Amino acid sequence: MSDSPVLDSPEAIDAHLGSALEPWERGRHGVRFVLCDVDNQVRMHCPVEDVPPSPGPDDAAETISIFARALAESGDGGALLVVLTRPGSSAVSDPDRVWFHAAYQVCNSLNVRLLGVHLMTPADQRRILLDDAL
Repeated sequence: MSDSPVLDSPEAIDAHLGSALEPWERGRHGVRFVLCDVDNQVRMHCPVEDVPPSPGPDDAAETISIFARALAESGDGGALLVVLTRPGSSAVSDPDRVWFHAAYQVCNSLNVRLLGVHLMTPADQRRILLDDAL
């Protein structure tokens, strides 16, 4: 998998997500976990489809924990990128904030590097920043 992209900048992440997700995938309520190695090279995409449009914090944390724990237990120092997909505008919504906070809490508790939480809609993509999630 030596030709896998390295997500070493915001531009690299945007370019990778723009090419990796088809337009129809962007409009579904889902979460995609991008597992990377210690050098931020993409190793695997793990899409979770048909998630509830408004998950509770515990549900979001439980889902994220599955993937973050796999990285933590590997001991390789890998990193996780969380990508939210849904219909609608790219304005950050309350459910997006739930995923954002859960991702940071879970990754912090498991000592997993989080490359960020991104939102992709049919028409746009953006990184969710702390200011967006307050």
